[in-house]
Amino acid sequence: MPYPIVYLLDRNAASETFIRREIDLLQRRNWPVLIRYVTSGSNVLKFALGACPRTGRGRFVRAACRRLLAEGFRSPVTACRILKRLPQAASLAALAAETECRLIHAQFAGLTAELAALASQTLGIPWTCAVHARDVFTVSPRLLGRRLRSAAAVAACSRAAAEAVTAAGYPPQQIAVIHHGLPLNDFAFDSIQPDGVILFVGRLEAKKGVDTLLHACALLRGRGVPFTCVIAGEGPRRKDLTRLSDRLGLAENVVFIGWQSPEETRYHIMDASILVLPSRRLSNGDRDGIANVLLEAMALGTPVLTTTAGAAPEVLTDQVNGLLVPPDDPVALADALAQALTSKSQLLRLAQAGRATIEQHFDGSKTISEIEAFFQRAVTPPSPEPPVPTISA
Repeated sequence: MPYPIVYLLDRNAASETFIRREIDLLQRRNWPVLIRYVTSGSNVLKFALGACPRTGRGRFVRAACRRLLAEGFRSPVTACRILKRLPQAASLAALAAETECRLIHAQFAGLTAELAALASQTLGIPWTCAVHARDVFTVSPRLLGRRLRSAAAVAACSRAAAEAVTAAGYPPQQIAVIHHGLPLNDFAFDSIQPDGVILFVGRLEAKKGVDTLLHACALLRGRGVPFTCVIAGEGPRRKDLTRLSDRLGLAENVVFIGWQSPEETRYHIMDASILVLPSRRLSNGDRDGIANVLLEAMALGTPVLTTTAGAAPEVLTDQVNGLLVPPDDPVALADALAQALTSKSQLLRLAQAGRATIEQHFDGSKTISEIEAFFQRAVTPPSPEPPVPTISA
């Protein structure tokens, strides 16, 4: 039975299409979803401490004091961030009370989780959290455990993320692995592959490993393999990567096209022979989960090649429904690309198997039912254990 729910996000990020799809599917199924952001976009929570519901102000103060004391000596930076955002936590509690929401759902286990927990304890309603990648891989297990301690349940988009939450001491029976689903009607399968087009889509940052791709492209050019590599995305490493491309003499083979809208990205994927995500694991633990661009390419019929650094091996089996190579290995990446680009039959086989994987495990009409069940469990009090029968003498 649908009920009002608040979705709390850090910001209105254009790259987080998976969240927008999830909310859209819930609303189509008559869930009254209210969206609020901590920092940018429309519907930003107000800095209004006085907005806290009068009946819950005592609980709000006690919950805030407990949380600040818990972080004061362990992580002063975290404590300061929470203190700064207390007015927004009060505003969130007011919104949930006014709209009679029964659940607060935080996306990512960061500041959104902190605010959701405070509002939840103020109102006496449950809160849940969806965890993804950086929010659980780059923080200490102890801090993650303190953030999630009061959550009624946690939804993880990969087994790797679920294992990180378990390692933080959160009860595994309260964790559900729910993949990001795709609206398959919007992703028509097309197995026609153009010749020699390599595509990367993503943020140009260190963990994406685009430098490894450029070195692999230099090897391909040296071997005489004809190709064009299209790099779609923006990020802090854009200038470094363009300079590297120039140093490697790739001006005729590599083109940087900048950030693309979801619709434009879809067209580029359909016009590619293969989509490559050469991601790596950083020293702070940051790495990809199950990258959504891989799923979109598999759904559209474009074969994918990525590394074993993230959670992709949960979805891909090398040479079966995609290609897997070690991270930071330009030679292995170039070898896999050369083989794929010169074998239409292999590309077709990978494309067909990739689409089958998506239909089986990432169909949005199925995953949204899992999310609905997850929310229902979160607001349903556990059944009392039956009394142990006594044996009369």
